[in-house]
Amino acid sequence: QEMLRMGTLRGFVHFTCYLRGREELLVTIRRPSSETTGQYLGSTEPASSSSSSSSASPGISPGKLLKPDHGGKPPASPASNETARVSESECVFLIGAYQRYKSPFVWLRNGHLEAYAGVDRDIPLKLQTTADWPNTKARPWDIVAELIAVAVKPRPVNPFAVDFEQLEALPVVQSAVCTGALMYTLQEVLLSKRRRASSDSSRSRPPPSSAYEPEELLLEDLQRLANLHFVCMGTLAEHMAQGGAAVGGKSEAAASGSAAAA
Repeated sequence: QEMLRMGTLRGFVHFTCYLRGREELLVTIRRPSSETTGQYLGSTEPASSSSSSSSASPGISPGKLLKPDHGGKPPASPASNETARVSESECVFLIGAYQRYKSPFVWLRNGHLEAYAGVDRDIPLKLQTTADWPNTKARPWDIVAELIAVAVKPRPVNPFAVDFEQLEALPVVQSAVCTGALMYTLQEVLLSKRRRASSDSSRSRPPPSSAYEPEELLLEDLQRLANLHFVCMGTLAEHMAQGGAAVGGKSEAAASGSAAAA
C-alpha cells in the first residue's frame, strides 16, 4: 500500500514516481549538473564540497554503497524491454517489491552512474536499505532517499523537498488533492523517522540510512502544504456555495494565499 501511494504522488523537487502495476515503482531522479546551474539542485554548497555534504548524514555513505549485488535477483521486467528515454541529467530506477522475493530490490533502468558502468542492468544495486530490509523493514521513502543520496552529488539536504511552484500552477482541484496527499506522506516520513530514531536510541544502534534530512525542513514544507491546501479548499468551498461548476483554473486567491504562506 505504501508503494502504491508513493506512485500516485507528484510535486517533489528531486524525483518523480510512476507506478507500474502493484509490484513495480519507477523512480526518476533529477540530477542537474554544475555546468548548467553552478551547483547541484537542492544543495546549499558548491559542487566541489561533496565531503561536507555527505557528512550531514552519517547513516549514508554514497561512494561505498553504490555497487551491484551479484547475489540479487532479476526483475520481472528485463532491461531490454525498457523503452523510456531520459535526459543526461536524469536517472531512472526500478523498485520491485515482488511477493515471491519476500524483500525489495532496486535496478538501474536508464541514465548513467559511473560506479555502475558496464554492469548488467538486470543485476540489482546493493543498497543499505534493501540489504538491511529483513531487520529494518525500510519503507519506500527510505529507499527513494538513499537512491537520491547515491545518484546526486552533493547530496541534497532534503530529498523530499516540495516543488511549490509546480503545485501552485495546477488547477485548484488538482492542487487540493496533491497537497493533501503530500501532507499525509510527509507526516508518515516524519513519524517513521522519529519512531526509528527512538528505537535505535533505546538499542544503542548506529543511525540508520533513513536519517536523511533535518526535521525542520520537513516541518517547514508541511506547514506550507497545509496553508496551500486549506486555501485551495476554501476556494472550492466558495465556488460550491455560489453554485459554480468545478473549478478548472488556478484562482488568484489560491495563488496569493500560497505566496503569503511562503
